[in-house]
Amino acid sequence: MESKQQLLEIISKEAQDRAQYLANLFRYIPETIAKEMIYTKVKKNESLLVAGKPSKTVYIILQGHVIGMDYKKMGQVYSFMDFTKMYIVGDFEIFTDCSDYCVSIYTTQECKLLKISSSSYLYWIQHDENALYLRLKNILQTITFERKIDREYLFMTCQERLEKILVRPACGRWN
Repeated sequence: MESKQQLLEIISKEAQDRAQYLANLFRYIPETIAKEMIYTKVKKNESLLVAGKPSKTVYIILQGHVIGMDYKKMGQVYSFMDFTKMYIVGDFEIFTDCSDYCVSIYTTQECKLLKISSSSYLYWIQHDENALYLRLKNILQTITFERKIDREYLFMTCQERLEKILVRPACGRWN
């Protein structure tokens, strides 16, 4: 990125809810950190994060969609989280002080992204209380929503679960 102004211009071209959130998030980002961000495109079905690999990069999703995937011992793939409203991946590990990614994240469509090193992201988030507040609010809203869905599924009858599975949308969400 050449400047913070260029960063904000790129963000303003995205969907309104995403653009508004990201513009608020980056409101006080230092010029030096904004300049470190790299704009990139990633094709559909590519991995962004791989569980067990060093967590060195944070991705800001400008356009597109990603999902969390877990591979079980028997070769089954489990899609466990929809990142529709998250917009940022790779920072959970920073907040939990993990040196490796805990999950694998894949694109489900072509994505336009900003990437930044984990160390620069951490420096920024530690010194920008507005960004920290907005990011934690976003994370907690998403986790709360996910846990609500998990509890609803837990208390379904076998018939209700079967009905949900048979009519589940392609993205893997329960509702």
